[in-house]
Amino acid sequence: MIPPVKLLRFIAVGPKWLHVYLSSPKASLEQCILLAQQQSFRAIVVTCDHPHKRIQSIHRSVFIQATERKQDKTLTEILYTPNTNIARLKVDERLDDHTPSEKLTWKEFQWLRTLTKLPIICKGILSVDDAKLALEYGADGIVVSNHGGRQVDSGLSAIECLKDIVEFVNGRCEVFVDNGIRTGTDVLKCLALGAKGVLIGHPILYGLACGGHNGVEAVLNLLKQELMYDMASCGLKKIEQINERILYKYRQ
Repeated sequence: MIPPVKLLRFIAVGPKWLHVYLSSPKASLEQCILLAQQQSFRAIVVTCDHPHKRIQSIHRSVFIQATERKQDKTLTEILYTPNTNIARLKVDERLDDHTPSEKLTWKEFQWLRTLTKLPIICKGILSVDDAKLALEYGADGIVVSNHGGRQVDSGLSAIECLKDIVEFVNGRCEVFVDNGIRTGTDVLKCLALGAKGVLIGHPILYGLACGGHNGVEAVLNLLKQELMYDMASCGLKKIEQINERILYKYRQ
């Protein structure tokens, strides 16, 4: 079986970033990063705002979690055959090594820095204080992100924190943003607040689920068209012309 990182060499034609969690066993993480370097990946993205299980894991029962991993006839069998042996739904114990660690510190990030010369992008920054730490420990980029509210559902949204972090960083590293980006207008607002780029997740997956490769292409084209139309409405011809003055709140 070809490891996923190696497989991307044959199927990905654009720039590739490797997304990792520091909760992975160190040996596995080292191997992934080595493979990423060999396969011409351009950066390592490290999620730093995930030091524990998500809150939904507490709310949901073990039964529901198990059935989520068995998307076949298992649920129907359990509903109509009460004596079904649910024990067979157990997840491989080896996966315990990959669950989030509650003891993660910036030292782990520093250790990761020693493994590669590739740019390392720290994902999950929501405050100037954490942006400062990310820079101190060698981050080459920052993704302003609240993990979609999955970890702390009462936290600030990424776009609320973006401007302050961009101003603090002041060009010392690139600042990206994600969370809740659904339209080209959302992209425009993030760029206006200083983001170097905008990361998009769910819309791409929706397109993939509905139409495969063509679905993804359609979603990206739609976002691009929306962005271009909104720029035109603001009197802008180039991405470089986008600034916070197009946002009513920041007009002087």
